[in-house]
Amino acid sequence: MRTRGICLSLLAAVMLLPAAHAQAEPVVVGYEGVVTRHADGMPAASEPWRILVRGSLTVDTRADTWKGAATLGGPIPAGESVLVSWIPGIQHPQGCEPLIQLAETVSVVDAGNGISFTRPLPKGFLSEQPTCLRVTLYAKSASSDELAGQMTAISWLAGAQARPAAPLRVAVGRTTPVLLLVTSHVRGTSNVAVTGSGPGVRMRDIAVGGVLADQTVPVVAKISAPGVADSELALTARDDLSSDSFDQPWEIRAREIQARRPLPGNYRSSGDGSVQFRVTDDHRVVRLRTSAALCEGSRGTRVTYPVELHLPRSGATAEVTQLGSRWFGAQLLTRRPGRVQGAFVFTTPTCQMSLRFVATRES
Repeated sequence: MRTRGICLSLLAAVMLLPAAHAQAEPVVVGYEGVVTRHADGMPAASEPWRILVRGSLTVDTRADTWKGAATLGGPIPAGESVLVSWIPGIQHPQGCEPLIQLAETVSVVDAGNGISFTRPLPKGFLSEQPTCLRVTLYAKSASSDELAGQMTAISWLAGAQARPAAPLRVAVGRTTPVLLLVTSHVRGTSNVAVTGSGPGVRMRDIAVGGVLADQTVPVVAKISAPGVADSELALTARDDLSSDSFDQPWEIRAREIQARRPLPGNYRSSGDGSVQFRVTDDHRVVRLRTSAALCEGSRGTRVTYPVELHLPRSGATAEVTQLGSRWFGAQLLTRRPGRVQGAFVFTTPTCQMSLRFVATRES
């Protein structure tokens, strides 16, 4: 999928304004518990390495993993080992009814006498929400200590969100495309619709389509303003369940901006020089690329925009391109004949990057 349009760079300072959530929608994404209280009759040993100081368990239902940690009273002697078990369960008057037992055997602890494991979560045990936790230490083939306490749910806000890829600035008197980043938090959706409104500004509605859980995709929004103004643009994104958890107003500035094309030649971003591109004699931007550190999971430190960008008479352009599960967004604005402001966006299902730059002509 590819969308083309004229765009002015968004390089003014952005201000995040307080959002009034009409409907916050928390979704349970896991459970966690930390225990330090010894169970009745515990510890049943006096050696420090057979005594528990602290235990914890975190269950991530989205990643299907569990992370258990425990701190012992001292290091494990050479030739010895311990088994630590984490038992999440349902609290009843008669005790903590187990849902499952998760266990690891270790013979070495870290400098703080701690151990920690992250493992795949066995399927099917979370038919109920765990409300209690027992962490038990076994040494010399016997239970030597146990800690007990509560587990609580971990909740995150769910729903779609639209936000500017960079500070919002539009040209007075003509439609100005800008890059937005659309994220579907916690859950995936088959459709996202984005709208924007504010005093003295107008934005065309955007039909984004499906977005995976926690994925971010760039889109081009077209905004117009009849006159010079400092205003606010209230961005709303609606998913299949019409969640409004992330409705947000953003500062937007409308200014008189002269339309012009940049001079042909090679351009490099000022400062670190991480962004490079070439403007051809027929007003195309080719080999737009960055060597800046990318987001985690991007599998590399370089990314190149996969297609050429045409610069119209206005000297401004914006484009979004999708290649498989990867999304690319680019916007450029000519401020002077040899000076271009821009933004570069790169996202995958697991990461996102939004880079703003000012590039000057080298040759």
